[in-house]
Amino acid sequence: MMMQYPLVLSDIDGTLVNNEGTIPDKVVSAIQEYSQAGGHFVLASARPPLAMLDLAQSLGLAVPMVTLNGSLIVEYVPEAGGYTWQIVSEQPLYARVPIQLWQMIVEHQLPVSMNVYSGLAWLANQHDQWNAQEAAITGTNPIIVPLAQRLAAGLTTHKILCMADPAVIDQLTALLAQRPDWHLNASRSKPTYLEISDASVSKQSALHTLAHHFDIPVTQTMAIGDGENDLPMLTAARLSIAMGNSFTSVKEKATHIVATNDQGGVAEALQDYAMTEEAVTMS
Repeated sequence: MMMQYPLVLSDIDGTLVNNEGTIPDKVVSAIQEYSQAGGHFVLASARPPLAMLDLAQSLGLAVPMVTLNGSLIVEYVPEAGGYTWQIVSEQPLYARVPIQLWQMIVEHQLPVSMNVYSGLAWLANQHDQWNAQEAAITGTNPIIVPLAQRLAAGLTTHKILCMADPAVIDQLTALLAQRPDWHLNASRSKPTYLEISDASVSKQSALHTLAHHFDIPVTQTMAIGDGENDLPMLTAARLSIAMGNSFTSVKEKATHIVATNDQGGVAEALQDYAMTEEAVTMS
């Protein structure tokens, strides 16, 4: 089997997993075949590390994971009786921004669920319908703490996830646009989710970091995704694949469109493009 793209970055939700939260059997088989052929299949998600570990282990992936949209790239190292984590790359938010964002949300009385990711920890001020939904999706749970107090103390923050109704997310996005001094990258992973990280952070920078890590030219990379937060890595990769269920803006920018996540589109991407001559001749 020809290996045209030895490095593939793939989003998880809406891409790798189906709408029931599981990976279709044919996708598992395709990833294992790709890995056995010498390819590096890297999970690249807005999820925190602990919400990606089971997926990585089930696929037999022993490569770094791009977590929190690229704010934290980590590798888990199996050891006797468990594993340890090693940081490949990290970029937290400016120190005072998280507490200022909290104060903005309170001042404007926005009904937003603000969730903070610091290293391996997911912190929230209280349980609500939004983080309960996220907990069900990721299989992890937030640690409930006096969030404002922790943020005011200068908690190292790799990512903030704000969840609310779409109109509220629109309001928050407009307010953030008025604070360029905060040096933020804010993008939707779905209509009700706003992913906030440092402006230097993106799945694009993660792709470049991992291409360097594996000593693979960017011209031999492929990216697969469905959301607007996937656009940076899709535009950076040599070959970009949009899922059939992707945002229209993602489909417009991608090199190719495959089947939906429910139909196992990732398997199609790997089999039709990553491991054959077709990727070169068609692109």
